Amino acid sequence: MAYVTIRLKGIEGHSQTDLGKDRMILGRASKNELPIAHTSISREHCAFVREQGAWFIEDLGSSNGTWLNKDKLAGKKPLKERDIVKAGKARVTFHEGERKDGAEVAVDIELDDDGDKGPTRTVGAEDPPEAMPCAQCGLWFSIAHRLAGESMDCPRCGHGNVVPSMNT
Repeated sequence: MAYVTIRLKGIEGHSQTDLGKDRMILGRASKNELPIAHTSISREHCAFVREQGAWFIEDLGSSNGTWLNKDKLAGKKPLKERDIVKAGKARVTFHEGERKDGAEVAVDIELDDDGDKGPTRTVGAEDPPEAMPCAQCGLWFSIAHRLAGESMDCPRCGHGNVVPSMNT
């Protein structure tokens, strides 16, 4: 079953949710299958839609628009592994396969710009690291949506780091 990883820009942690229905709406309203209570997200912002075994994303007339990778969404577009959907401050990564552990990762994503402490998550014993320290200055930064071997500059000092492989 396909699933999505949801992160809020500027907030540590993430949430993973299976796409268990043929149409799942992401938005601020609590009735949505993918609710994110944040002012940058419309009540019904966008929808993940499965048609004939393929997944698509469509904007639902949101105020701030929906982006697929670097392109503003117009109409319905097909999704592929590791596509990033941007909805307000949410960054949603699409995954086609099953989650390794099959368990939900619990995150409180009912945030707003009011200084909340941010999401908390329950980490499984075999979860890969989601952050790494810069080899030069030691600043920890997120690698949650990066592939092993990918180059990534440190946001503090600009040093080029390489995302480590998870194989031991």
